[in-house]
Amino acid sequence: MPVSDRTRIKRGANRGVYDKDEINRILDANLIGHVGFVVDGEARVIPTLYIRDGDDIYLHGNRMNR
Repeated sequence: MPVSDRTRIKRGANRGVYDKDEINRILDANLIGHVGFVVDGEARVIPTLYIRDGDDIYLHGNRMNR
C-alpha cells in the first residue's frame, strides 16, 4: 500500500503493516472494527461489523444511528 506522511504509522511504528496481502489477511480474520468520526465537535468511536469484498469494505449500520 502507498505510504505517505498522512498514512504512515507514528506511534508503535514497529507494529505497522503496509503489505496489501497482509492487511487483507488481518481484515478477513476479524468481523468487528471501530469507526471514528466527529459530531458537533466531539470525537466518537463505535464498534461495528464489517466485511471485505475485494478492495471494498462494507460497514454494518443504520442511517438513523450516528
